[in-house]
Amino acid sequence: MDMQLLYVFNLFSFVGVIGMLFYLIIAKAREDELKDSVEILESKMTSLQNYVYECEERLNVNKSSSQDEIKEKIIELYKDGKDLMVIENALGVPRAKIEMVLKFHKLKEER
Repeated sequence: MDMQLLYVFNLFSFVGVIGMLFYLIIAKAREDELKDSVEILESKMTSLQNYVYECEERLNVNKSSSQDEIKEKIIELYKDGKDLMVIENALGVPRAKIEMVLKFHKLKEER
């Protein structure tokens, strides 16, 4: 009887270890799938950002040269180390537009 009981306990232990191994393998597979999905979504997001940027650049070609001059002044002042508030006060341009111009300028530099 003792040997049979020991055999049953060993059998349950073995089944438990095998079950934990399967669980770990399945968890690792799910984690890898999630990482792959995140990488795919990041690449799609980057391509969408580039597409939007190119579309905005095409729209900006039609704008007047005075806006181009303002953009150049914003970039020059930023390169000189001026704070955003100083640029806003000096040119009378809203802070959101300044941030947008600088963001697109940084994207151009990255290319």
